[in-house]
Amino acid sequence: MGSTPAIGGIRLGSREPERLRAWYERAFGVRADARGILWLGGIALQIEGIDDVAALAAEPGRAIIELHVDDARAVARHLDSLAVAWVSRPEHRAREGAWSGVAQDPDGNHLQIVEAAPAVAEGSLAGAAVSTRLPAQDLDRARRWYADKLGLEPAETRPGGLRYQCRSGSFAVFQSAGRPTGDHTQMAWQVDDIGAVVAELRRRGVEFEYVDVPGLRTVDGIAEVDGNYPSAGGGGERAAWFRDSEGNMHGIGQTIPPEQTG
Repeated sequence: MGSTPAIGGIRLGSREPERLRAWYERAFGVRADARGILWLGGIALQIEGIDDVAALAAEPGRAIIELHVDDARAVARHLDSLAVAWVSRPEHRAREGAWSGVAQDPDGNHLQIVEAAPAVAEGSLAGAAVSTRLPAQDLDRARRWYADKLGLEPAETRPGGLRYQCRSGSFAVFQSAGRPTGDHTQMAWQVDDIGAVVAELRRRGVEFEYVDVPGLRTVDGIAEVDGNYPSAGGGGERAAWFRDSEGNMHGIGQTIPPEQTG
């Protein structure tokens, strides 16, 4: 067979190649060369006029052009100014550790916009997976509490330890003679509807903390928190706190979109 083949470029057929080419130029700040080829990160994108293709891509999800960018949110704002149609708006993907989303070009072709995760130096903890460890003076009591109050069963057990697996990430509860102070959040849960979660946990018997300090006050167990981390994609957060049977403090958070904050 010889050497491994190399991808030389991407070719898109279009009824209106000039219009589609001009859109890519505006969308990504590139200019076609003398042959009409757009160079995106060293890959040639050639848009050809073909009369016998459909006006829109029939199965756009079958072949997706993936574009790596430095700032996915900035690119999304620029594409919004061009009234781009989104299949899925850019959001932070915890598993990949990066922002990504899928847009459509004027012919309906799918473009995946990916903000690559920063490079991690060998031996750096930045490349490690993280999880929470919570102490329990009575492991059997803790296991019953997590089952009864939170509806959680351990995915794995070992002498002196219970490991729980959630949608994204895991945590462990371990036998310990020490007792936490419960004065600060030791583990945080991110949810889509904090009101529904608080109501369900209350039904199970979970007691939520009452907080009333300058700048932070719970109302019916939930507080409005100003500000949020940019990667969370919000301008604020709704939050609630409770303690488990061992005194560990848990926090529940729901991101508030920027347009809903003052």
